[in-house]
Amino acid sequence: MNYDQKLYICTDDGKKFFGKGPLDLLIYVDELKSLNKAATKMELSYHKALKLIKTAEEGFGFPLMSKKIGGENGGGSLLTPEAYELIEKYKKFEKAMDEYASQAFAEIFKSEA
Repeated sequence: MNYDQKLYICTDDGKKFFGKGPLDLLIYVDELKSLNKAATKMELSYHKALKLIKTAEEGFGFPLMSKKIGGENGGGSLLTPEAYELIEKYKKFEKAMDEYASQAFAEIFKSEA
């Protein structure tokens, strides 16, 4: 027997604005230096990827990306210092919740295994 959990950060009224998808998107933006390339890698439209970022920025109240406009080597996207901090905090939170959930699952369902 096993379990699965989904972890989201929500507004006070329960609207989801950050989770695994936006986290992966930020990680790919950092890796590829482009929101468009990150969206392509995740098989998302650019519009959907931009909406995920904007929704997360509104939820947290700070920017997650800065854009580099065109030029000789083209444009791109870079993460803000706050985005790097968010990635690390979310990963720590996710790990802590997974450890807690694994322990609780084992304790609660031990007689059914």
